[in-house]
Amino acid sequence: MTEGLRARARLAMRTEIAETAFALFVRRGFEQTTVDEIAEAAGLSRRSFFRYFPSKEDAVFGLLYDLGEELAAAVTARPAEETPWTALHAACAVLLGPMLHRSDEAMALLRLIHDTPTLRARHQDKQDSWRKLLVDALHGRSVPALEADVLASAALAVFDVVCRQWLADPAADPAALMAEAFAVLRPSREA
Repeated sequence: MTEGLRARARLAMRTEIAETAFALFVRRGFEQTTVDEIAEAAGLSRRSFFRYFPSKEDAVFGLLYDLGEELAAAVTARPAEETPWTALHAACAVLLGPMLHRSDEAMALLRLIHDTPTLRARHQDKQDSWRKLLVDALHGRSVPALEADVLASAALAVFDVVCRQWLADPAADPAALMAEAFAVLRPSREA
């Protein structure tokens, strides 16, 4: 088996486990679902579960692992003449994708994270790693360190606000919320 095939098989298995875990969490609650139950539902041993995910919390975010890297790559791919804030806004389409295309699942995931204190904390850790990736992407666009950190942090805060607003009003359009929220914080020199 080639290395690429192994990696794809591992990713497919991680995705299957994450989807199984997510379905159990939505149906039974995060705290009420055990790793043993997830492993059994996925047809694995407990030990095998831990080969794919270091914790039950990580299984929740298993479907989101690559989003930070995709977001940073999207910033890097934006035209050089775009301002950093505009590039961040455009790149955030990566984050909107699951919300727009699988809205019921995305809403259930957001609700699960919002309603579970341990998952909210883990989500903050995940976003901190995304922030670092965004800062690096902005450095690649010659944005000074302080400005890159502020802009990346602000963009992720905008995403958090969009998620909260969408949870409060599921009929709202996440893309319109994102555009409106980014406009609120548009740097004055870009106006």
